Amino acid sequence: MRKSLFLLSLGVLLVAGCTFLPQPPDVEKITSPKVENPFFKIPPENLKDYQDRSWILLAESSTKNWFYDPYTLSEDEDGVITFDAFISPREKNSLNRFNSTMVGPFRQKMDCLGNHQWSEIFYAQNLPPSLALSQANDLTKEYGWIKIRPKTAMAYIRSKICGRKFIDEKNINYFLYQDGQVKSEKEKSNDPIIQASDALSPAAPNFPTFFEVIDNEVLVVDSKKDVREMKIASYVLDKDFPKKGDFIFTANCQSNTYSVQVQGKGNIIRGAVEGKESLPAVAFNRACGDHGTYMKAVSRSNR
Repeated sequence: MRKSLFLLSLGVLLVAGCTFLPQPPDVEKITSPKVENPFFKIPPENLKDYQDRSWILLAESSTKNWFYDPYTLSEDEDGVITFDAFISPREKNSLNRFNSTMVGPFRQKMDCLGNHQWSEIFYAQNLPPSLALSQANDLTKEYGWIKIRPKTAMAYIRSKICGRKFIDEKNINYFLYQDGQVKSEKEKSNDPIIQASDALSPAAPNFPTFFEVIDNEVLVVDSKKDVREMKIASYVLDKDFPKKGDFIFTANCQSNTYSVQVQGKGNIIRGAVEGKESLPAVAFNRACGDHGTYMKAVSRSNR
């Protein structure tokens, strides 16, 4: 009798699908493509990832600010540009810049020619749904590339990183540095290059000034002393981006010094590179640092 009751009870449990019975393995999880571990922790659990880098403002939207490390900016032989970045809310608060509201730091990639972007923070959820397991295990392939849609924040970032072309000029300008933020009163800068730029046009206190490298080209003036020269230009971040001025930035890579001449003016600014997040430091690194194929080194003979 007890045996019959036990069998009857067990049958009822099986029919009811009781949740505490052992569950079969998830076939989808076993056969789904493996996702590589991010280089950085998400959310930002590792403060060292943040502290080991230098961050400057890259782009703004109505709700978010994008910061990136210009020292990590690099382009490979396939034309893919890589840099480290993080996103933070635009609203002002009393928190430190590294806080729980930010996303990143993370590794970001851009395929300028194909107009695609790859990001660690979107990698897992954007894997193609119908990948064969053999393809997913192919370490030579990288999945998670997303088409950059027009009129989005990423499209704006692409124009900065991949360069913006002018209709009436042959030049392509690449983002270098931004002083100030949109819809914020611009504070007076102590940077001599920014001061020289601000003196070239009427004051625009509520509009940032941004600097760009012309054609991402660096002229090797003296290969023995490693002296290099870059053309940069400054603009007001307002409608139609009115131009403020042109500059020649000369970097002595061995002595860690620089000079800047405003084109059309006789004044020359000279100084030593200090810190890592100032305009002279970022410009110096763009001229002297290793950025793969992102910068084009030329001589006077082949310019």
